[in-house]
Amino acid sequence: MLTRLTRLVVLVVALTLTLASGVVAADKVTIEYWHGFTGPDRPLMEQLIAKFNETHPDIEVKAQAIPWGTMWQQIPAAVAAGKAPDVAVANEDVITGFIARGAFAELTPDMLATAGIDKNRFYASLWNTGSYKGKDYGVPVHSVALVLYYNTDMFKKAGVDINKAMSSREEFLKAMQKLTIDKNGKHPNEPGFDLNNVEQWGTMLPLPWMGGCIFYSFLLQNGGRLVDDDATKAVFNSPEGVDALQFLVDLIYKYHVSPANVTEDGSIAGFRQGKVATNFNGVWRVNDYLNQEGLNFAVAPIPKVGGKTYATWGGSSHLVIPKARQVDKKRQEAALKFIGWITQPQQNLFWTGAGGLPTQPVVAQDKSFDNSPMKPVFASLGNVFATAGFPWVSQVRGAMDEAVSSAMLGKKSPKQALDDGVKLADQQIADAMKNIR
Repeated sequence: MLTRLTRLVVLVVALTLTLASGVVAADKVTIEYWHGFTGPDRPLMEQLIAKFNETHPDIEVKAQAIPWGTMWQQIPAAVAAGKAPDVAVANEDVITGFIARGAFAELTPDMLATAGIDKNRFYASLWNTGSYKGKDYGVPVHSVALVLYYNTDMFKKAGVDINKAMSSREEFLKAMQKLTIDKNGKHPNEPGFDLNNVEQWGTMLPLPWMGGCIFYSFLLQNGGRLVDDDATKAVFNSPEGVDALQFLVDLIYKYHVSPANVTEDGSIAGFRQGKVATNFNGVWRVNDYLNQEGLNFAVAPIPKVGGKTYATWGGSSHLVIPKARQVDKKRQEAALKFIGWITQPQQNLFWTGAGGLPTQPVVAQDKSFDNSPMKPVFASLGNVFATAGFPWVSQVRGAMDEAVSSAMLGKKSPKQALDDGVKLADQQIADAMKNIR
């Protein structure tokens, strides 16, 4: 039987534990997190959130997976109503527009330090996608890029070395000519080549959006740009742009190494069926090709066909803090702690399992990637550039894609198509500027 003193001690301990538990519960901060990872990547994001909640008993992250398009519509209204989430994800093609409209809070150096985030840890071009006018607003959590898939059996049979083929415009063209074969075994640079009976293509240049990604990459490689320094005028009709688009058009109509009027689905089907030697597409396509029975392929950076530098198109997602009417310091600190934790190398390494690329060089060096089909493109991750950096990205990108398609369909010359595209982009920029401070 317990003595009176023992019962008293037990009571005091129990009371103490109860009070302590109550203090923890009272101090626990709950934050809301909106993201658009609604596909096969959703389970991995949910695992990361669960791990954070498990290891941070003072914070609970409640996440909502919302389709990207829906979220872009909801964020402005939520910010205006003072009901925005504590953390959200914004992609490369919308982030600057939201920043310019005042939807996201600046991540000051003090805030980044509080979150344990060193921006020098990330690829510079990727980090800069979340910055605007010298200030930081987003921390990269996801990265993708345009790459070249190639059929290793076809390359071996044709005696084509992938590294040499990707090294210059001339070598890429030679390789595509070797890999394009008609029913009589002739190549496009040989007399008697039958364009109407091609059995194997070197490549297929898809339209419209993917064609725009390829053009944008070659434009940058030539030293060209989408807009001027003030981002108030489109300039992708520069000599660098005309040269890049002329090369793409020539691959179809002059060199006959790609058919005309190809959709992205058509190019993917041709590559799957072993009728096309190469496929321009994003890194997200790799798992589909790995599951394709009988398809032996590898991945390489896209060819260097420009005259200035190496560059390829990329996309990205960034963690941001939507603006609140009144900042709740505890919630903001919890949000920063979550952003800092989920963008650490260990979590980024786990997240690459969803099909994205490392956001940081130290992650790309991890031994677990030694046998990854994407390993050959890691050396070029510092040269991945998003169509980003100004508020009217979607307007300019849409006009550019339309111009590229028009030329690659043979409806206009590259110069005329790009001039018309710039004219359309400038009109849309002027309209967009009326709504942005």
